[in-house]
Amino acid sequence: MPRLYLTTREYDALLKRQRGKCCVRGCKATEGLIAEHSTPNAIHPGKPDQLMCRPCHKVKTLRDVKAIAKMKRLNGTTMSQYERRKKYGATLRGRGFEKRE
Repeated sequence: MPRLYLTTREYDALLKRQRGKCCVRGCKATEGLIAEHSTPNAIHPGKPDQLMCRPCHKVKTLRDVKAIAKMKRLNGTTMSQYERRKKYGATLRGRGFEKRE
């Protein structure tokens, strides 16, 4: 699924609609706003429809990761623990640290 970006005209229209500030209630940030989807792009693809500041974006991203994982579980697109072990093996791979003697 290709990622869609806003044109300058679309960004300016969103900025005007949000009165020049972050879309999160109580947040007064007006600088460095990022175009963001209200629902995760993996769930409902399309152009971004809101502008957020970076701190609010980080909080939303954590929620989106959980929502996407839940959607995959409900749709049956994730592997079960048994399937993961069958595909990747029962033991965890090491990180390649040098062994001490």
